Amino acid sequence: MKNENFGLVLSTKDSDDKKTARIIGTDYFILMDLDLNDDVDVKVQDKIPLGKDSAFVKQERAHLSYDDLSKDQEFETEKAVYSIVTANEPKYVKFFNEQSKQASKLHFLDGISRKLGSKILTEKELNGDFESFEDIDNRISFIESSKELIVKRVLYELIELPKEKKGRPSYLFTIVKRSNKKEVQEYDEFVTDDSRFIEMIKEKGLLEKEGKRIR
Repeated sequence: MKNENFGLVLSTKDSDDKKTARIIGTDYFILMDLDLNDDVDVKVQDKIPLGKDSAFVKQERAHLSYDDLSKDQEFETEKAVYSIVTANEPKYVKFFNEQSKQASKLHFLDGISRKLGSKILTEKELNGDFESFEDIDNRISFIESSKELIVKRVLYELIELPKEKKGRPSYLFTIVKRSNKKEVQEYDEFVTDDSRFIEMIKEKGLLEKEGKRIR
């Protein structure tokens, strides 16, 4: 499973015995709960280091689905996604540059058909790689904001795509928890290959019907 190096804080909670935070990762947008060290003080939208060497984190407690979030946390998630995409512009511009006519995922972006995706690739072939979001927007007349396209796709993968019941979900930028069902949580290894996920839950007797995933 891939790990997050940093996270943005969505909420914090102090109790008599511990401090906790709910965060979203900055690499794969993984949602998780953390136990914080007693001597740290963090605020909503702060960026904190994660992992075993983090001075902030005592323990990672649970990975979450979007539907585990409160309304306030949903609002902070949207703000965080926008901040993360903005701060990592080269990474998402690279996504556009990595696509080819033999293997393109541009049509997964909102409002970009395969035909329009082909036009983006033709422009890239003729005039070179894109250098920034602004460069994409200036060179591709039908894209108003390439940054917004990435933000909308990330939010779609977090909120809507896990609800899809047909076909294999296509996650471009995120690692998303599939289910809130406790028995399925134990075996969801965040694999990207659905066939392996289905085999895992079949082995544990959690598949209700052949070809149907529990969500």
